[in-house]
Amino acid sequence: MRGIGALEIGLIVLGIVLIFGIGKLGQVGGALGKSIREFRRERDKKDGGSEAASGDSKGETASAQSTKDKFCPSCGNKLAANARFCMECGTKMGDPG
Repeated sequence: MRGIGALEIGLIVLGIVLIFGIGKLGQVGGALGKSIREFRRERDKKDGGSEAASGDSKGETASAQSTKDKFCPSCGNKLAANARFCMECGTKMGDPG
């Protein structure tokens, strides 16, 4: 199967511009970047777990906060206590506190 070429990328960008408009394009890109970074952090946290086991104060705080269950208001997915985005649907969570 061949890779994505310039024509396909152009059509995808055109579709995004038509859907969101030029004014929102920067916000969409920023939200996408934040979502990807949050996803990678959560994935690394689940895969490694060595940072939380090292005994630093951040790991202890995260484990203390995880005793309360938190759920996405949009899809109902169970979330980490400090999650800023839902891993299932991408909904941004409100500020805690």
